[in-house]
Parts: sequence; C-alpha cells; structure tokens
Amino acid sequence: MIEVRQPSRTEEIRQTARHTLFVEGAGSGGLDQTVLRELLPRQIRVRALGPSFHVRSVAEALYVYHPDYYFLIDRDHHDDQFVEGCWNSFPDPEKSNLLVWRRRELENYFLIPEYLAKLDDPEAAVALTVTGDELCACILECCRQRVYLDAANLTIIELRESLKETWIQTFERVSDFATKEAAIDMLNNLPQFQGQISKVSDALQEQRVIDLFEEILGRFTGGCEPLEFTHGQWLHVVRGKRVLPTVVNRCFRARDRTGTLLQGDVRQEEVMKALVRKPLDDQPDDFRQLHSLMSERIKSP
Repeated sequence: MIEVRQPSRTEEIRQTARHTLFVEGAGSGGLDQTVLRELLPRQIRVRALGPSFHVRSVAEALYVYHPDYYFLIDRDHHDDQFVEGCWNSFPDPEKSNLLVWRRRELENYFLIPEYLAKLDDPEAAVALTVTGDELCACILECCRQRVYLDAANLTIIELRESLKETWIQTFERVSDFATKEAAIDMLNNLPQFQGQISKVSDALQEQRVIDLFEEILGRFTGGCEPLEFTHGQWLHVVRGKRVLPTVVNRCFRARDRTGTLLQGDVRQEEVMKALVRKPLDDQPDDFRQLHSLMSERIKSP
C-alpha cells in the first residue's frame, strides 16, 4: 500500500515550494535567510546565493527561464531611481525579478527604535532591557562613532562603481594581428586608453573626491552634526551589520527554552526573529511590502 505523506513542518513545506527567493549570504544559516523565512509565507523557499553581484547576475540570467525565482540584495551603491524602479515594476516579465532593500542592509531595519521597542516585555524570552531613551542613545552613540568611516567608504564605492562601465571594446579583425609587433601597435594606438586615463584622473581629483564625500556625508547628517534622529538619512545608510550587534548586546536579553542566556550572534538572531514574528502591521513598510509582493506571487497561476 502506498502511503501519501503530507509535509508536516514549515521547512518541509518550503522544500517543496514552487517559489524561491534568493538572498545574499552563504550556506543555510545566514541571517537574511533566517529572518526572511520567519517573515514570509511558508510557501516561499529562501536560499542564499553568495554576494550581491552574484545574486544580481543570476537574476539577470535566469528570470526568463524561472519566473518563480526572485532575488533580493542589499542597497549598497544603488540610487533611489534604480531601487524604486525595482519595487514599482515587480514582477516585470521584461526585467529580472530583482528587489533591492531601500535601506543599506537588512540590519538597518532593526535599528528603528520604534520597531525595537516592540520587544518591551520583561516576561518574554527575548526582551528589551533598557528604556526607550536609553535605546535611542545607544543607537546614536554607535552611529556617531562610525559616520565618517561609513561616508568615506560610500565615497570609495561610488567612485569605484562610476569607473566600472565598459569603456573599451575588444578587437575583431584577425588580419590586424598577423605578428606580435602588429598586436602591440594596435594596443599602443588605442585612443580609448588616453581617454580613460583622463577620465580617471578627473574623477580622482582631490576636490572632486572631497565634494563627493561632502555630498554623501550630507545624506547622513542632513546638515546636523553630531547625528540626530530628526535629521538626515543615517539610519538608512549606516553599516547596519556593524552597528546592530552592539545595540543588541547592550540593550536586549534572550533566553533559550531552558532559560539559559544567549550571547553573541545567537542572541542577535533571536532578537531579529522575535521582531519579524510580530503581527504584519507592526513590521517596517518594506517588510510589509515584500510580504505582500510574495503573497501575490503565490496566488498567481
């Protein structure tokens, strides 16, 4: 007699899912996977696919063949127009099923004080252990310490991306390369080399680098130094991966089922999971929109 066995656990159901969301990370235990598995409908399978550029490359290569594959990456250097275009057109059969967080990284959503305060229950296994004012002060302190570092690193990233474009094409005609000397002459006489040298030189002029840094720093601070919650976009663009561990360590407690206090990465993971398990109405806007988009895909024929 053949036994028909229905998947009984969430992960078993996910393994049979038709819809797959690929995220950044490696292996099966990355934070992005862990958090999104808690947040999204169980019919969505969540898999890690390496660094951001891998995820985007695969998205561009596979969307035609796998319309039920979706891809989500950190914001990094992407500008508002690109990011909003991803969300507003998803899913688009003419484009890859790519989404980009509006904040710099997933962890940035867990630096929103009002969101973190939803764990203010001293009886819970995972709980906020400081007042709301102390929580805000901790976030501010951590972000103020690294604002210039993060602004400088974003300056480097934007400069690097601006120079990545394909500025020269490869050769085609075999007849131009009959000898080694001919090949060397062809290379030496390419006008694009001099043009690229001039372009890089212009981009890296001291004043241009300073101007770009000042522009990026302005996004962080909104003209207010030291940082304040009422000014700037720093909560969106600071390196959340670097800040969140300290905030969790100072402001939260987490216990396992035996009552043992959790530490380090495990405690951070439990705090993040506890938050995304809250009702959907309590989630940040982007989490709710992602949940809605994925739910609509599940309903699609």
